[in-house]
Amino acid sequence: MRDLQEWAARLRAEVDRALRDVVSTYPFEAGAHEIGPPEPDAPVPLPADLAALLRTVGPVSLPDIGNGYFLQAPYTVDRIAEGEVVVFGSDGGGTLYALGDAVYRIRDASYVDGFYDGPVTVIAPDLDSFLERLLGAVSAFADDGSITDL
Repeated sequence: MRDLQEWAARLRAEVDRALRDVVSTYPFEAGAHEIGPPEPDAPVPLPADLAALLRTVGPVSLPDIGNGYFLQAPYTVDRIAEGEVVVFGSDGGGTLYALGDAVYRIRDASYVDGFYDGPVTVIAPDLDSFLERLLGAVSAFADDGSITDL
């Protein structure tokens, strides 16, 4: 597993750059962008890597970066066709991010009795790869306002 404190520091630097160089040019006031604080206790049993992220970094709220990116502590364990997952994040457009045996993007899926049915796409083989993609998306946005689809 990556050094999560280093990842959080890099993410903070890219968010600061995005707020300074891109968001400051928008005709509206920026929202609150938060990384952390760490959450020592998860409300449900979590995969070890997700629990480590929450214990070390905590939730992430980036409402003005791209369409918005949000990572939070999951409150339920859900299911998709591929198996059991925990939904741990979202973007500002209704997309959910879930962790199971890979990281999944869930768009436009119906949710009935703890089961997501609809378009589910593998977007990363593991949480580390997802975090690197998220950092890349924030960096691309800070460069020129590009919105990257995770």
